[in-house]
Amino acid sequence: MNRINNEYISSFIEDIIIDCDFLELRKFAEKENVPIMKLESKEFLKNLLAIKRPKSILEIGTAIGYSSLVFDKYSDAKITTIELSEDMAHIAQENFNKYNVDINLINDDAEKALTKLNQGFDFVFIDANKSNYKFYFDYIDKNLLNNGGVIVADNILFRGEVCNDDLVEKRKITIIKRLRNFLAYITRRDDYQTSIIPIGDGISVSVKEDK
Repeated sequence: MNRINNEYISSFIEDIIIDCDFLELRKFAEKENVPIMKLESKEFLKNLLAIKRPKSILEIGTAIGYSSLVFDKYSDAKITTIELSEDMAHIAQENFNKYNVDINLINDDAEKALTKLNQGFDFVFIDANKSNYKFYFDYIDKNLLNNGGVIVADNILFRGEVCNDDLVEKRKITIIKRLRNFLAYITRRDDYQTSIIPIGDGISVSVKEDK
């Protein structure tokens, strides 16, 4: 159930979008219950990439490689993506091979993997452990993000639970609290311009001040 927008709005948007991007991967994800970015979120990010034109992209949370492939298709950037699950990383690498793309896939815990990177990134996409969003943001900000770079975090409204206490599942209370704190934190930083976009499962876009 979509709790971010009314169902008729989401359905209308999905109906007018002509989706030609890796359709078999989206079908696989739906069949196997693997979370990938929502269709409307993908379309939004395509436009963001066209505006920003990044030369280097970092992704945290590869899953089956769908979003990485979208980034590769709609940018000229060198892409690095991090995935904890060995099974997911294997599927993602097979998909990269299938589409003959050169994407640097790191199969490791993100907190460890980030400390081993020694390059700057223009665009970062976070879609991993929601409880660690603030850690990812801070580490990337201090060590990996170029001036004027963009940090995008997906699923930040978490099925609407972040916005409404009545929707919160008891087992998700800690995640919801941390997401709320994360959103308050990034929107109050003077060195970033942050917008919260209520599409898909919620996306935050934070643009670092270009010093």
